[in-house]
Amino acid sequence: MKTMRKVALRTLLMSCLSLPGVAYAQDAQPAQEEESLEDIVITGEIQYRNRTDTVAPELVYDQQFFEQFEPLSVGDQLSRVPGVAFTSDIGERDAPQMRGLGEGFTQVLVNGRPIPGAGNDRTVFVDRIPAEIIDRIEIVRSPSADIDSQGIGGTINIILKDGMSLPPGIIARVGAVYDTDNEELNGLGALSFSGRTEDRTMAWSGTFDYQNRYNVKVLDQQLFDDTSPGFDPTRDGRNLFDPDGFDPTVPSTNAVEHEDQIDTRDSTDLSFNGDLTFALAPEHQLRFDAFVLNTERDETEEGTLYVRSDDIGDGGDDDGDVSDEVWNLDEIASQAQHIEQQSFGVSALYEGQFGPNWSFESQARYANFTEDNVETSFEDDPPEPVEQVVIDSDDTEMSVDGELTFDSEAFAQSLGMAGFSLEFGVALKQKSRDYNQQEFEDDNGDGDFDDPDDNITPDSGLFEYQEDRFDAWVMAEMELTPALTVQLGVRSENTETEANVIGGASGTSSEDQLNPSMHVQWEPWEDGQFRVSYARTVRRPSLDQVVPFANSDSPEDDDETFGNPNLEQETAWGYDIGYEHRIGTRGVIGFNYFHRDVENLISLINTGVSTGVPGAFEYTFENTGDGEVSGWEVDVSTPLSFIGLDETGFFANYTSLDSERTEPLTGLQARFNAQPEYVYNWGVTHNIPTWDMSAGFSYRKQGLSTSVFLGEVERQWYDANLEVFVERRLSDNLVLRLVGNNLLDADSIQAEQNFDGDFASEIIDAQIAGDVDEFEVERENSSPTVLVSLRAVF
Repeated sequence: MKTMRKVALRTLLMSCLSLPGVAYAQDAQPAQEEESLEDIVITGEIQYRNRTDTVAPELVYDQQFFEQFEPLSVGDQLSRVPGVAFTSDIGERDAPQMRGLGEGFTQVLVNGRPIPGAGNDRTVFVDRIPAEIIDRIEIVRSPSADIDSQGIGGTINIILKDGMSLPPGIIARVGAVYDTDNEELNGLGALSFSGRTEDRTMAWSGTFDYQNRYNVKVLDQQLFDDTSPGFDPTRDGRNLFDPDGFDPTVPSTNAVEHEDQIDTRDSTDLSFNGDLTFALAPEHQLRFDAFVLNTERDETEEGTLYVRSDDIGDGGDDDGDVSDEVWNLDEIASQAQHIEQQSFGVSALYEGQFGPNWSFESQARYANFTEDNVETSFEDDPPEPVEQVVIDSDDTEMSVDGELTFDSEAFAQSLGMAGFSLEFGVALKQKSRDYNQQEFEDDNGDGDFDDPDDNITPDSGLFEYQEDRFDAWVMAEMELTPALTVQLGVRSENTETEANVIGGASGTSSEDQLNPSMHVQWEPWEDGQFRVSYARTVRRPSLDQVVPFANSDSPEDDDETFGNPNLEQETAWGYDIGYEHRIGTRGVIGFNYFHRDVENLISLINTGVSTGVPGAFEYTFENTGDGEVSGWEVDVSTPLSFIGLDETGFFANYTSLDSERTEPLTGLQARFNAQPEYVYNWGVTHNIPTWDMSAGFSYRKQGLSTSVFLGEVERQWYDANLEVFVERRLSDNLVLRLVGNNLLDADSIQAEQNFDGDFASEIIDAQIAGDVDEFEVERENSSPTVLVSLRAVF
């Protein structure tokens, strides 16, 4: 007996991509004619999320669910999935946060395997992964023993297209995206092919994709202090924010600083994903796949800063009120950044059935990610270079794994069960990362960074890291009755690490984790099923925390911060309780409550050891303190047939999020950083068969998120996003779509409370006392876009 996910993985290539409600099985149907590509791409039907037949709680969304909104990337797709938040810059959907948790709390897999990413905190940026190569997305709310235990917030498993499951044919897509505010037109295109021999002993597929992602952010930022009328340290500063009232020629607004900035990001992604599968014998197959992904991105920032103060001799009334002071142009600054990211990988998977009860699977894979990043800051007009940051990173992951499964109906019956399976597995993994971040400052004003004194690279900027793992698991799935299934498993993960500062200190560590899991599925009646899950998950330390560096003047002047190679993994015991109910023949509604008790949280702490300067101390990272994360989720996807609207579909999901932890530097209670209070989506799609047309909309909103850092409390709000599509089916193999995105012209608002002091210890004291030094409030806006796409199937 296999879960739906395991069966699917056995028919898919276990490839890996390096970048950065629940569904139940359909009732048994009589044999039908095989679907064609036209049936899949040009459906003319309302699409709903898949039902789930796994014991562990999962949501499954296939490509057809997303396709009518023509997403460019996996980030666009995930924006419609329950419980996934983004706290990126406006218009960007790069690092997904399940249950609102980012920074390594969310695990991203491709075909069930971990992938290297751009961040030292193991974050994977999914905006680089083209939506065109995706077969489906699985949202794993609580893991079973056969997947990596990383992912306290949850796991996003991205399943790629494969030739064995696709009908033969060719899919072509051409289109363009128009930026309405900037009058910029950018093209996109994709070509997918799939085929197989007549005897089905060999199958293949491939996808080429090109896309240009263009985003211009307009930013207004204002700074307020105690000379600003209405300054109230108990508030967040938004009541003072008035960017539209700013006029540099006369006294205006209540700010002491005002900055206007334009940030332009122009990215080009080229990718290929392909696979080749051989049927070696009945129930034996060997599969190979490969991918290549190249991204080039140019980012420019141009800003103008105006300042004023209530100081004697500046021409204003020195009465503690800055609002009557004139504005002075302080700085014209710009920044240019060029980023090149390359990803490639290969993998091989063997699957075989040995006798009626035993099956075996083994995979070997190799994936590599490299990044070259040059960021130069300029001042004055004409611009003069003043600072430069150069990043060169190389991240490689290799693995070999295998699993043996026993599945016997006769054995199950001898135990008085309806079904029984037992799986054993082992995995060898190696992750290596070479990271080089050099920083330069042109102190002598010669316009370059060649002087040795210009190099101000901190100790933590240059390091090598290697992680060797041996994982083993055992998992039993018992169908106690046709209505009750229990899955029990345990996963052992041994991790050996070595971290070296290039030309400096080195450190090693060894850690063993034993992570049990239990999942129960109960179907007391035909249209409903309950699930209960209990599992232990982990969050591994960020790589730049375990490197044994020694950074001077960090976190503040005269302080010193040290890395800690002996950091342990953060761990969480968590449970999920959910219920899913069928609505008619195609609809489904699901509810889920989750709770995580997180232990061994990693934080920056004051060691109490003086650096020799009064008030300055040594700091390091330690496992200290615990936290809790909880929330509830509801999602529905159904036709509105019960009110007579057979051709109208409704989808919605809402996730309420809460968390609590103690910030160790201040002792203050706080939420987990960047976790919004809620996130929801809802929308309607409608099909007009007589006109061969469809239309629909999707509305998304997420709530306030708060982050607490040394000397800063940051709050973030996002306006709602509205997407609308119109589809016209021109023929049986041709479809035209028009999609509008960000049609409400959304803004994001970020408000910061800043605390001051000469040393970190003084800043901490001010933060504990609530002694706000200034407010910094900024507004970002990105343009609405219109996409037109033409798809053809051959």
